[in-house]
Amino acid sequence: MQLRYLNKVILMKGENIPQKNGELVLEYKNIKDYNVQVQNLEDEVSASVYGSNINKMLRLKSPNKLLEKFLIPKVSNKQDNISNYYISYEGFIYKISAVNSAKIDIERI
Repeated sequence: MQLRYLNKVILMKGENIPQKNGELVLEYKNIKDYNVQVQNLEDEVSASVYGSNINKMLRLKSPNKLLEKFLIPKVSNKQDNISNYYISYEGFIYKISAVNSAKIDIERI
């Protein structure tokens, strides 16, 4: 992984905060900044898995797998699930679709 291809992303955790009228509003709290390599999903396997959403999806890889190591224990966790985490990249918010030891797939909200 070449350093010149690394981009900064922010890992955030979303929390539903009740307002005075009882409506829940999702607020994001920054956890940590990470440097990652960003790739567009263009292969046929990803196209068959994600379908038309492939245009909104990106694949991330972090040096030394720091971000992957943080997110993998949260995949099947009931209290601290992966669905509570979001990634901010270039002004857009992304939800995390899939995580394994080699990559993270994210989808723009």
